[in-house]
Amino acid sequence: MADFGVTESVAVAHVQIAESIQLYLQEQSKLLDKVTVYPVAKGDNSVKIGRAGGFTVGDKSENTAVTAQVITYAADTLSLDQHKVIQVRLEDIANIQARPDIIRDILMRMGHDMAYKVDQLIITKLEAASASAPDHRIAYAGATLGKADLLAARSLLHIQNVPFSECWIGVSPAAENSLLAIDDFVHVDKYGSSAGLVSGEIGKLYGARVIMSNGFADLKTIVWHPTAVAFAMQKQPSFDQMRDLPNLATLYSVDALYGSATLDSGKRQVMLGTAA
Repeated sequence: MADFGVTESVAVAHVQIAESIQLYLQEQSKLLDKVTVYPVAKGDNSVKIGRAGGFTVGDKSENTAVTAQVITYAADTLSLDQHKVIQVRLEDIANIQARPDIIRDILMRMGHDMAYKVDQLIITKLEAASASAPDHRIAYAGATLGKADLLAARSLLHIQNVPFSECWIGVSPAAENSLLAIDDFVHVDKYGSSAGLVSGEIGKLYGARVIMSNGFADLKTIVWHPTAVAFAMQKQPSFDQMRDLPNLATLYSVDALYGSATLDSGKRQVMLGTAA
């Protein structure tokens, strides 16, 4: 009778670990579900996302031919150039003598840090708000985030025909303190459902939902529509391990391949706090 050991179960174990890391990334990333995610395939190194202006509505005069209109399409390019990796070499003695399940703890922290790295990339794309024609980068009216700032952002997005009720407001911990002082701010637990607590939502202001993250800078509060930034994951976070016999250790590795891009020349978001 053949033995059933690690050799027989290791492939399944790796799949379960990889799925756990993917799930952890999805749960811990606060911004991944708040932008537009595009599918990609093997062989792609970028994604082209088309955009164009609109038409002019004219009048038809009697016995006069209508002039046909033309619009020119452009494309935003999302480069799949973010190949991120974390590797840890764990010596056997450290694993054996550690009281907690140190491997599980390492994997958990890998998933957390990979998720935060995704959020940081998305934030850099959100910060690329249009700087001119239109200018969507405005300094705070006062020393800190206030009502006037968010109303200004709301107006700018309405001018671009962006529905504010579908937008998100991203704040730093310090900016959150200023936000809590605004009378019109509504806590998530006061407007119906606690489901928002799972995704990090903390409330609503003028119809837009608010999220706090350490990734946002104090002077870079961002108000954005989900179509402001594109994201694509070409390789989901995958887990590998390899024995390192010279060091009597095991090398653990997690890596992912993805990319992100600012869409529509940064017109679908507003950066508050700095005009730079």
